[in-house]
Amino acid sequence: MITFRFDGRELTAPDGATVASALLGNGVVSWRETRRGGAPRGLFCGIGHCHDCLVTVNAGMPVRACQTQLRDADDIRSGAASRGSAPATPAPARVHADVAVVGAGPGGMAAALAAADVGCRVALIDSAPSPGGQIYRQPVTAPALPDRFRRLTTHPRITLLPDATVWQAGRDAGTFTLRCTGSRPQTVTARAVVLATGAAELVLPFDGWTLPGVITAGAAQALMKSTGTLPGSRILVAGTGPLLLRAAADLVRHGATVVAVCDTARPAAQPRHAIAALRHPAKLAEAARYATTLARANPRPRILQGWAVLGAYGDGRVRQARVTNGRHTRMLAVDTVAVSHGLVPALELSRALGCHDEQLDGFPAAVVSVDASQQTTTPGVFAAGELTGIGGAAKAEPEGTLAGLSAARHAGATVTTRTRDLTRKIAQARHFAALLARLYPLPEHWLDNLTPSTTICRCEETTLADLTTAIGTAQAHDLRTIKGLTRCGMGYCQGRICGPVAQAITASLTGGNLATTGDLHTRHIATPVPLSELRAAT
Repeated sequence: MITFRFDGRELTAPDGATVASALLGNGVVSWRETRRGGAPRGLFCGIGHCHDCLVTVNAGMPVRACQTQLRDADDIRSGAASRGSAPATPAPARVHADVAVVGAGPGGMAAALAAADVGCRVALIDSAPSPGGQIYRQPVTAPALPDRFRRLTTHPRITLLPDATVWQAGRDAGTFTLRCTGSRPQTVTARAVVLATGAAELVLPFDGWTLPGVITAGAAQALMKSTGTLPGSRILVAGTGPLLLRAAADLVRHGATVVAVCDTARPAAQPRHAIAALRHPAKLAEAARYATTLARANPRPRILQGWAVLGAYGDGRVRQARVTNGRHTRMLAVDTVAVSHGLVPALELSRALGCHDEQLDGFPAAVVSVDASQQTTTPGVFAAGELTGIGGAAKAEPEGTLAGLSAARHAGATVTTRTRDLTRKIAQARHFAALLARLYPLPEHWLDNLTPSTTICRCEETTLADLTTAIGTAQAHDLRTIKGLTRCGMGYCQGRICGPVAQAITASLTGGNLATTGDLHTRHIATPVPLSELRAAT
């Protein structure tokens, strides 16, 4: 155990805890107030996208509590206002590689190994302290990758760059340059790039979704995987998609009481698609294991298909949640609501490198276009994993391997590896991913559950009424215009959380489509970066 102070109180936490898990473990659920309304905020996304959990550490610059490892004797202060200045920024370290891989999840790790095994020097960049991504997130105190990935850390041709986030990407005369922020600024140059940047979780808003205690289902899993911390004791898991069942089973295994699992979808009501799932027996067996875990739990969670969460209520944190199936409503006594409505690919770097992407039909997200070799429309840039379509590790790993081999070939390596088996695995994984998308669509009438005062942008506290006014009064029909009129998407997260929701709302209220409404993924600076690093990079 280590000792730290939070707003003058002396507390203890397990060595290796993040600031967020340490605070939650001590019963602290909120540690920041919003700039405009003074509303409490705490953990939400759990992977550094939303910036709801900002704190100051040792009188320094604001940092994300979910991404910052706690150290003995740290002095943590609530709030995002800077109480000091950033340390002097050293000149960026320069790393030269044949292939640069961004993202160390299953796709990125597979790409790095594939390229390195055929003779390329590889730089593997990831914002986490150790590889694994969200699917193979490692415990802070005892990281242990799956056997097939363990040689990443000792491979002589792979340079691991942990705690590094690419904030700018560009190309000049066939050479790609990636500028990274983190514990030390770094500039990576390479002849080919593999993007495996993953995705952010989509949460459809409801009244009270900004209360501390409402988190994403992915945040709940990240807490448990990295530090073993539970987000609460009585938990509602809600939204739609297969992630709900897995998250609920993980929570039960870690000792939480899952009160209910509310899924807006009814997969059993789609027998044609359910029968098609028989082509994927391994996935069905995995789902059966989760269902068995929940069936054996005491108390057993209620599995409510066709139900949605309408609101969360409490005095500074969640105490109750209201759910409905359209005919009946129930109030549930809970202290945590873990929500997910699917995943939205992170397109910032692919857009910066000029890669074409395609808007999905009926879902506020786009996916990067790739050819049979995983190359994007930008020569020398390859993509794998959630960036090319949500599909989990089963899709990301073979895509990553193929992308790594293709990037190595582009960089000048001789590649003789046969790829027929990879192509077969990719096709099978994409078939299953498309099946899941049909089984778990977004609820058709979710907008009907919102009220004019429902918050849409968590950072700027923009409401549905603000968006409706901008559309009706100013005749704004595209998301960029609405952003300028309402500040929706101008906060800390730069639209990562509210952008897809605002896109769907705008398209619905204007009668347009998602493609013409536009999105907020295009950012010339992909992530917040100190001005001193901008200066050092010029």
